[in-house]
Amino acid sequence: MTERISDTVVHLPEIIGGPTILLGETVTIVDTGVPGSAEAILAAIAAAGCSTADVTDVVITHADGDHVGSLAVLVEQTGATVWAGEHEADVIEGKAPGRGGDINRTASVDRRFTPGETLALHGGIDSLDTHGHTAGHVSLFLPGERILIAGDALNNREGLQGSAPEHTADAAQAEQAVHTLVAVRPDTVVFGHGPSIVGGAAERLAKIPEGSSGS
Repeated sequence: MTERISDTVVHLPEIIGGPTILLGETVTIVDTGVPGSAEAILAAIAAAGCSTADVTDVVITHADGDHVGSLAVLVEQTGATVWAGEHEADVIEGKAPGRGGDINRTASVDRRFTPGETLALHGGIDSLDTHGHTAGHVSLFLPGERILIAGDALNNREGLQGSAPEHTADAAQAEQAVHTLVAVRPDTVVFGHGPSIVGGAAERLAKIPEGSSGS
């Protein structure tokens, strides 16, 4: 199943890790799902009327295996530029351990950014510091459409909540990440795990109970 979030945003909730496709003059992929997801992602891009050649960029919210699992294959097939926050870029390139302590090289990162920067993609994407799920986790906000790509700072698998405690590097940071995302007041949220909230998201986020994240 593909979720058509807006004219320019497609989400793939049935792929573990929930990749999101941003459509425009070029195509940007946010997160790449588990290994073996590349074919389904490219098929969704084709179904949206674009081609593999249109894919120019891949942005990673964090370096967990279900978000970077198909990164290397997608880069090989598209030649896309890879974007990631500084810390997660080190994890992706095997220069720093991931949340579980393992060091694995996944791919090269072409463009590193500091959370808080606006990425020059898709008309400007705001990167948000939502550390906690992993040490360098970021979420992304499309201000024009008020669409939040939460990554795993929020999830909607069994109700709306913050980072799952069993998958959280720092509970205090993860709780702060929830406050950060509530303050953005998005209209729509897509998640790494669980169905999207399309419309009215700010009110839903405001009702997330205190201490729902990482504790």
